Amino acid sequence: MSILLDRLAALSINLMLIRSMFLGGTFRQGIRVVRKIKAGTATATQCRIFGVPEFPLPQPQLEAGELSELARSFWAKSGDGKTWLSVVQHLLDSADIAGYLFDEYLSEHHRQLMASVWGGDQAKARSSLTFLMSIHDLGKVSPAFSCQRTDLAELIRNQGLVVTCKRDYPDLPHGLVSQFALQDEISEADGDPAAARHWAILVGVHHGRYPDAAAVALAQAQYKEGSSQDDPRWGQARSEILRFMASRSGFPLSAPDTALPELPIAVASAYASALVIADWLASNEDYFPLRPRPVDDSGKLSISGYPELNARQQCERVRRAWKRAQFPTPMRVPNSDIENVADFYRHRFSWPASYQPTKAQREVIEIAAAENPDLMIVEAPPGSGKTALAFAAAEVLMRKRGLQGIFVALPTQATTNAMFERVTSWLTSILGDEPQKLGVHLAHGKNNLNKSFMELLESGHSPLEVYDDDADSKDNGLHASRWMGQRWRSTLSPVVVGTIDQVLLAALKSRHVLVRHLGLMGKVVIIDEVHAADAYMQTYLKAALTWLGLYQIPVVLLSATLPPERRRELLDAYRRGQGAPAANTALDKAIGYPVISTVAAGQVRIHEIEGEPEVTKQIIPTQVASAEEIAKLLEQELADGGCAVVIRNTVGEAQETYAAVKKVFGRQQATLLHARFLAVERSSRDSSMLELFGKNSTKRPQRHVVVATQVIEQSLDVDFDLMLTDPAPMDLVLQRIGRLHRHAGRNRPKGLQAARCLVLVNDLASAPWSYSSGTDYVYARYTNLRTLGILADRGQITVSEPNDYAQLTALAYNTAESVGPKQWDKSFTQAERDYQRDCNQSQIKAHTWCLDGANLPKWKAPELEEKFMGNAATGEESNGPAVAASRAAVRDGEDQIPVLVVALDPELNNVPVAPPISGVQPDDTPLAVSEYNARGRIADICSWSISLPPRPFCDNKEDLDRVADNVAQEISRDPITQGWACRQHPLLAGELILAMYLSSDGTQLTRELHGRKLTYSIENGLEVRGK
Repeated sequence: MSILLDRLAALSINLMLIRSMFLGGTFRQGIRVVRKIKAGTATATQCRIFGVPEFPLPQPQLEAGELSELARSFWAKSGDGKTWLSVVQHLLDSADIAGYLFDEYLSEHHRQLMASVWGGDQAKARSSLTFLMSIHDLGKVSPAFSCQRTDLAELIRNQGLVVTCKRDYPDLPHGLVSQFALQDEISEADGDPAAARHWAILVGVHHGRYPDAAAVALAQAQYKEGSSQDDPRWGQARSEILRFMASRSGFPLSAPDTALPELPIAVASAYASALVIADWLASNEDYFPLRPRPVDDSGKLSISGYPELNARQQCERVRRAWKRAQFPTPMRVPNSDIENVADFYRHRFSWPASYQPTKAQREVIEIAAAENPDLMIVEAPPGSGKTALAFAAAEVLMRKRGLQGIFVALPTQATTNAMFERVTSWLTSILGDEPQKLGVHLAHGKNNLNKSFMELLESGHSPLEVYDDDADSKDNGLHASRWMGQRWRSTLSPVVVGTIDQVLLAALKSRHVLVRHLGLMGKVVIIDEVHAADAYMQTYLKAALTWLGLYQIPVVLLSATLPPERRRELLDAYRRGQGAPAANTALDKAIGYPVISTVAAGQVRIHEIEGEPEVTKQIIPTQVASAEEIAKLLEQELADGGCAVVIRNTVGEAQETYAAVKKVFGRQQATLLHARFLAVERSSRDSSMLELFGKNSTKRPQRHVVVATQVIEQSLDVDFDLMLTDPAPMDLVLQRIGRLHRHAGRNRPKGLQAARCLVLVNDLASAPWSYSSGTDYVYARYTNLRTLGILADRGQITVSEPNDYAQLTALAYNTAESVGPKQWDKSFTQAERDYQRDCNQSQIKAHTWCLDGANLPKWKAPELEEKFMGNAATGEESNGPAVAASRAAVRDGEDQIPVLVVALDPELNNVPVAPPISGVQPDDTPLAVSEYNARGRIADICSWSISLPPRPFCDNKEDLDRVADNVAQEISRDPITQGWACRQHPLLAGELILAMYLSSDGTQLTRELHGRKLTYSIENGLEVRGK
């Protein structure tokens, strides 16, 4: 450093400022400046050395009345003709509510991140946030905004300013005007304009929209042109308000020869997301009522003598607003360390005294306590208690890091509903140890179907009610916040159970994406069934993990098995966010099983764990050529009774198989389960599965066949005596057999005492073996053939110990090791070529809207303008098919057109009625769709949801996404539903409503759509037939 200082001294640069700069942590900036000076390429600004600004003391006692009449004359909210809110009052509200947000809601982790650019000083971080919030709408002090209300513009005209009409001014967003005004103010005060841009950009994106750089450049040119032509008092008024708010917040706005610190993207995001939330709060007129308009004795608008709120009144106004907003408080975990692990698990999860935790459950607590890891990947067999293990690890990490909640993500809505029950049970135990009011949210589009969540929601208080902290309330401290449940906000509750989409959306270029980031900060993120992500979703998952690593958010990933390469990719994705190099390729092999892989301080550690005894399971290739042959095989296997499950890979084949099984076994001994039932029907069937085949079932049938799709393999704790399954990738086959002989101690029928999984093959003599036609539409043919190749080599696969899971998965995905008969080689070569092509195409498609980049960890605040632009990915509309696009954007699955089904009864002149639901008497009561709340039936309508598959609507090789868009547009424009007033209800706004015609017997619905015939029945669910 001394050499550098000597050289700078020779260039006559102030050494005091240099020393200040280096002490302020801008050494790299200094090095860059010196290099440019030596090269002769530095600008005048770059040749200057800026010091670190000193923060003045905040002056919260400052009042609006101290500002000039001109500064107080601008309107922010126009009201109803008798009310308004001035820009100054709105900015005061905004600044003060941001202070409450910082003090009462933001996690310690979030506050530390914001303070990191100020040497860890949280007081400076708070001043920075409140200042930015106090100027976010400063751009409303502009002709382009003020002219929009002629009546209120009169207040400004009274001050001698000219305000004409909208067409006379450029269409300049007021947020960008705020941004440019802040940059100008700092520059004119002799501060560093380049560094100022980092902070000013945060003001420009306070609405959660991210304009592209070209749009910002155009707006800045218009702003400069307007500033040169407008009366200078517009700029003077903005400057007066800026200086006033800086003094009130204690922010170093006017600090000559200083530079605000540059903002790494993680810090910029931490500030920007908090600004969006504070803006929502400050803009809510229920929290911050409008004030009477300034009218003089003659009835004319005049700011002169207007009674502004004093400091005490302002303080009370904001206190009331925060109380009415009912933000859930951070979750607190008991302070006591875990001394006896077995007692902890029994207490926390209400286990009987005879239950003992597994070795993995014990070890995860030790690892979490000793390493305090940033990332844990837990791989253990199905049914081994990974959920309890994850909650235990989360509790340890929350305690060690002072975190405020958890986020549990699962692959589907159905698995999410099941997990919600387990989470609330765990939380109830915590509340018994640490009483508190705790916000819980079920974050998926059909959360109204979950009875427990709806009960919690009803126990919560609406934003319009005053909170009465009743410690003895019947809800024992759990409540669900309505406000938190609205779009974009769903991850903000301290405890969230949701689909994995809610995590993946954090990596999607979209409006309010940083609010999703805020909702993950300060939490432990648990992602279950992580193996269920396909190549498309993996792109978003890896990007999301990089963001989580960037924020240092602890993550626990759960899986039965992971291919070694995928495990390393997940480890690398998180570590990339930390700026660490890629993991050792030695991880690209089996590393033991069960196993816990961790990332702590950027280092990867592998913890091999002794597995629990396994029930020996056999995977056997079995030739059956049709659904009828499957039914005959089941008849033989269940001759002495027993419960079997048949897993088909497509809904169509499941429906066909169910029809054949029903002919043999009868309707009472057969059940169909797939994703194309109405959500309310699906929820009922999931409950029935647990009631009949769950761990504590008392109603297990003597003989029964469940025909299902993949929905049966994920997170449903059910047990079958026999399994038949279509071929699938090895890791998913191993996941499926987790539902085979799952519960120990159960009496099995004769002939079913050995756990057998029969893999259905059409022809064992063909090369390669042929199998169901729909399977290769769902899974890559190459991964299916790898599974069958291993089966062909071995005759059958025996899984008898935990390590078999890891060895089989590693073999199946080790492309360097050939499997299968030599005669299959040509098919393998072509399938592998197709697999690589499809994976590449999926990744390219996903990257279109993925919020990622090669240098993501090095991004800074300006990338908010340069990288985040992507509103078109999810649309901006509040209505229509674009609302469903964000979920489709992070999934590439078969069913991606979510709709709500309403029946039309031809016998009642096609009036809307409820669709047929099993166990519910037909209801021909007309739905009051012409009324906003449909006479209390909105929740019912929401429960009639289903997702349509785009593929059956395709002709030849039409693009699947384009077909999905066209079908969605056709439903959206259906004249039948266009005039329904209930579509304006918040729970229905943006939803696609599909009207279908009810049959005369009330059991079936039909509709022509996009050249196809749709049929829905209670028994089979939805079917789509050709032209």
